[in-house]
Amino acid sequence: MTKSFTVSQITKVFLVLAIATSLASCGGSMMTSMTARQLQSIVVAPANATATNGGPGVQFTATGMYNMAPMNVMSPPAMWSIGMAFTAAPVPAGVTVDANGMAHCSGFVGTIMIEATAPMDPSMPLSKMTMMTSNVAGMAQLTCS
Repeated sequence: MTKSFTVSQITKVFLVLAIATSLASCGGSMMTSMTARQLQSIVVAPANATATNGGPGVQFTATGMYNMAPMNVMSPPAMWSIGMAFTAAPVPAGVTVDANGMAHCSGFVGTIMIEATAPMDPSMPLSKMTMMTSNVAGMAQLTCS
């Protein structure tokens, strides 16, 4: 008993084998790229804080939540900013936040958002992060008085 195949069936089998061989030769598969550890969200604490002008400032901290263990990481590498990172929005004079999340008020009176931004891929250095990379951000509110 002989079974015959159409050109279309043979072409489909060839394509499946070619894709499988290509993935195997790269040392990976589609499953490994879809299951890589990724940052899902950032929580900034305290969520609301008040600082006096010329006072000691407020220390903000970030906790990253990931899709696989370890699920929570206190203080993942993050870029701290006043308002949203990578925007051209003006930052008011008299309020700062440093690379460690320490915010100071020195003349500004009002409320401002403090943001911690980190790349979704935990292996990406902060220096490679841009507005075009997949980033995750968390925000808190700072009131200067």
